Formats: sequence, C-alpha cells, structure tokens
Amino acid sequence: MQGIVRGTARPCVAALLAAVLALTAPQPALAARFRIDTRTGALAYPVIGRDGFVVLDERVIQSRVLLMVDDILADDPDVPDPALQPDVAVGLSLRWFANPGVTSAATEPSNTGFVPNAQDMGLEVLWAWVEATDLLGGRLDARLGRIVHEGPLGWRSDDGARVRFEPFPWLGLSAVGGFENVRGLRLSNSPFAPDGVDRWNGEGEGAGRYRLHGPAEHRPTVGAMLDGLAGPVGYAAAYRRTWRTVDGGISEELFGAELFADFDVLSAFGSTRVDLVTGLVADASAELSAKFDRGRHRVEARYEYFRPTFDAESVFWVFAADPFHEVTLRYRFPLAGALRGEAWASARHVEDAGGDVAVESLAGPFTDLGGGLGLSLATPDFRASLRWKAIVGSTTSLAGADLTVDVPLGDRWTLFAVGSGWHYEDLLRDGAYGVGGAGRAGAAVTIYEGIRLEAEAQVAHDTREGTTFAVFTWLDLGVAL
Repeated sequence: MQGIVRGTARPCVAALLAAVLALTAPQPALAARFRIDTRTGALAYPVIGRDGFVVLDERVIQSRVLLMVDDILADDPDVPDPALQPDVAVGLSLRWFANPGVTSAATEPSNTGFVPNAQDMGLEVLWAWVEATDLLGGRLDARLGRIVHEGPLGWRSDDGARVRFEPFPWLGLSAVGGFENVRGLRLSNSPFAPDGVDRWNGEGEGAGRYRLHGPAEHRPTVGAMLDGLAGPVGYAAAYRRTWRTVDGGISEELFGAELFADFDVLSAFGSTRVDLVTGLVADASAELSAKFDRGRHRVEARYEYFRPTFDAESVFWVFAADPFHEVTLRYRFPLAGALRGEAWASARHVEDAGGDVAVESLAGPFTDLGGGLGLSLATPDFRASLRWKAIVGSTTSLAGADLTVDVPLGDRWTLFAVGSGWHYEDLLRDGAYGVGGAGRAGAAVTIYEGIRLEAEAQVAHDTREGTTFAVFTWLDLGVAL
C-alpha cells in the first residue's frame, strides 16, 4: 500500500505547511481575513481499458481543503483608498484521497496487473502560493509557489513565480517562470502532464507492458503576456516556451492572441493560437453577435478552425489528424411567456490529410452540413432546456438530443436531471461508430449557510464500452472569519 505522500514529498509538504502556518498565525494589530472551504466526496465508477474490460473498479473517498488568507498587513489610516495599500495573501489547496477499489497489484510495477499512475491513497498539492499585491501604488503584484494561471494559451499549472505590472488600464504585462507541473515532481503526482505523454516511474514485468511513457522531468518554462482594456475594447497576447531537461531541446513553444469588443448592440471576439515548434496554427475563432429589441432577439455568426497539436514529445503526433473549418449561424428568439427558442445552421470543411479515405465535398467547399433546434424555459420554480443537433456529410454522420431539468424547491433544495441520446459514425475511419444514451439525476440541499450536501447518479450506454455506472456524493463546508 502506497503512503499518503511519497517519501521525497514529505519534507517539501511539511516545509510548505510550516510556512503557511507561520504567515497566518494571529498577530497583534492585524485584521487578516480567513476563508476555509472543504469538499468531501465519495465517487464510484469503473475504468474500462482499450480491450473493453474493466481494469479498475474505482471507489474514491476524497477531501479537498482550501485555505485563503488576505489583509495580512495592517492598513495605513493616512491612505485614503485601502484597495491601493500593499498587502500579503496566502493560498493553499490540498486534495487527499483513498481508493479501496485499487488493488495492490495495480500499484506494483512488477505485477502483470500493474496500471500506470494508479494510487490507492495520496495527497496532492493542487496549488499553494504566497502573494504580494498592490505594490507601487496598486500597479505591481507578485506570486510565488505552485500557481495556476490562464490566458490566450489556456490555463496552466507551474511551480515558480508570476509577476504582473499594470501601469495603465490599457497596458498590463505579466511574466511567469519556473518548472512545468508534470507527473513526478516532488510535491505531488500532478494531472497536468503534456497531452500524450504519460509520465510515471517504474520497472518490472507489469511496467514493461506500457512502453510509451516518459520519465519524470522538471521541465523549465517561461512565459509572458500583454493585455489591456480601453473602453469597450480589450486584448491579450501571450507567449510560452518549455524545454526538455533530458537534452535541452524545446518541447513546447506557443503564441496566442485574443481581441474582443462589446458595444450596446454589437459584440465581437477573435482568438488564435500558433504552435511555433511546427509552425502550424493550432486553432482560431471569430464571432460577431448582434442584439435587437433590448436583447430579446440575438443573431450570432461564428467561425472556428482547429488542428490537433501536441507537446513535441507526444506520441499522438504519429496518428492521423483532420484539421477542419466550421462556420455557424445562430438565432435566439423569444416565444410565449418565459419560453425561448434558438435555431442554428453549420457548415464544415475538413481538410484532406491524406488518410485512408478521401475527403469529398458535399456542397461547394463544405464536406459536412448540419443544424439544430433548442427550447428553454426559465421561471423562478422551474428551468428546463431541450436541444437537438444533426450533421451529415462525407466525413461524419451525427445526431443527438438532450433534455435538462432543474427544479429548485424553496431556498434549500434543488433537484436536477439530464437525459441524452446520440448516434455517430466517423466515415474517415472504418468501424468508428456508436449508438448510445446517458442519464443523470441528483439532488442538492443547503443544510445551513456554508454547509451543502449533493448526490448524483449516472448511467451511460455506448456500443463501444457497454453500460457504465457512476455514483457521486459531496459535502461542502465553508467558513469565513
């Protein structure tokens, strides 16, 4: 049985907790604000391998603890705006879990029943940082530790430091550097490994069955972002590079940008992300939205482009990829009373990547055409939505529908249910098809302010995986001092 924290992690975690306790210990003349949240849950579900058989029967009991402390520094009574006074804040989020469904054979690399990254017990540091805010008259913030940050390149977890300087509302500069938070770092086993690279350590007969893993690394990474807001127009541009520690080569280099504008009637958004290692545009999108009759009618036009790209070490580069362009026109409109509707049409062009099946046009440059309808009803006592979608063409055949119902019972109880059904066929890959459906039902109750209990059951059926079940329960506790 594995220990709660691997031996190399214990000194780091102990030092981190000691630093947090020292910073957050009550001191004279301080009015620090404390926030403590916990979420405890029980989850049960099967994990199905590529051969269609259950490899793990997960029964997870887990607890997440969040601690936030700010206003640690005393306010200066001579400063008119307290929001511009320097402050120190501390944030910590831990996740502990036990999984009785994981057998000892699954965690032992020498056993043929070994499953990479399976753990019967563990402690993860989701994030932990110390931050200095509102330096230089509110223009400078700095954060140190395990940080989670986001931007045009998506969200990211790194062990390092982030500094943000904002001299004007229309100009902000952020810089981040440290080590990529991937599996094998001393503090925890992280879920943020690069796509297609399974990072774990182990030698033995069982581990030898999995030959496409990567060794644990402390991969250096740096990034920067420019962003700002000038009236109704905003922008952001970001760059990131990550190196391999094995040979010093580049494992990831990305550039991304976003631009948005929001006026009374019109709003627009555009974004792009470029993989500089391959010189390929990974994705791009543009959207224009117009509102009429005080927002009761809304028309949206959207363009999307997507090309699968991965970490330079990813095994997925050897598989065929089918980049596509898609345009969608959507109209949202009122019906009777609180009932609203929406209708949309879409057209897709899939680029011929030289696979086994040639891509043919269906109408003009488009290989696939589709559309859908939706109805939604929202009242103080009842919320529901019904959606239907279909797309057909030379590359795919897809149809699906879902019904969502959410019923609040007074101020404390909420009942919810979701049902869906679908059929799909990937015409570019022989035999890739499926028919299935899924259902969810649950309830939530607020026992007292800051105390909430939630339970949910799920069932799904698919021609590839058969029938699967899952049960979830959560208990949320929150205290603010």
